[in-house]
Amino acid sequence: MTEGMHTPWTLSATFEHNSAMQDFTELIYTTSQHKDSTEACIKGDSSDIEQMQTRITTCSPYTANPTLRNMVNG
Repeated sequence: MTEGMHTPWTLSATFEHNSAMQDFTELIYTTSQHKDSTEACIKGDSSDIEQMQTRITTCSPYTANPTLRNMVNG
């Protein structure tokens, strides 16, 4: 087995072992790795999305001026 194959196999075996032990003991644990799923983060994300949608719909990058312009010097 090459080094490139060994690492993914080791990582998946660790996950499978962990998952099997949780199933066997009927215990589930969580870690601080999933901090984004807290209620405060979800509310903050919703607020940010609303602000972005408002900004995108009200601030168009296009003008009503039909003349051609250069990207470098406007």
